[in-house]
Amino acid sequence: MNEPARTARGAAIATWLALAGSIALWQAAGSGIGITATLIAGLPLLLPLPGLLRGARRSLRAAPMTLAPALALSVTEFLVNPPARPFAGATLALVFAAFAGILAALRTLPPD
Repeated sequence: MNEPARTARGAAIATWLALAGSIALWQAAGSGIGITATLIAGLPLLLPLPGLLRGARRSLRAAPMTLAPALALSVTEFLVNPPARPFAGATLALVFAAFAGILAALRTLPPD
């Protein structure tokens, strides 16, 4: 694996883990976001994680689909839950960063 690909994959994994951590903070911070919403947003992020760590092309291609619940719930909480706005806003920014990281990692892979 060349250096740009290794760097892009490392950045994608770092943002992915930061996103999972920010969703976990929804409960720790007492922002009023329920445990059900936290689990719905966070559990799908665990699905592609082993493949992301291996650098598997299939996992990199499927990973953006698992961002949808986190995106939907963070937008909803940002709009309707004023105490949760800082946490939901950080999660929203990390969703977009994770998406960009996955795209960067995909672009550095050699063609099929």
